Amino acid sequence: MVKTTVNLDTEVYGKLVSEAVEKYGTTKTLSRIINEKLRASAVVKKPGYDIVKKTGGMWKVKETGSGYTTRIRSEWERRHERDSNG
Repeated sequence: MVKTTVNLDTEVYGKLVSEAVEKYGTTKTLSRIINEKLRASAVVKKPGYDIVKKTGGMWKVKETGSGYTTRIRSEWERRHERDSNG
């Protein structure tokens, strides 16, 4: 955790204090409220998060995990048998 000083507009500060009191019952959680808001905004999102979220629905699943595993095992067995006999 890092301590710093931030200059807030009076209106912004008032809204943050109100939310802290409503949500947690004290203004001592002001840093917590600010951190929550920053994490929820684009400022602190994890790299690549947006691209994964946007393209996630574009990928088509060609086979299930068990189908993939079965295919890989059978290919390995075929290669192993070929190499053992060769």
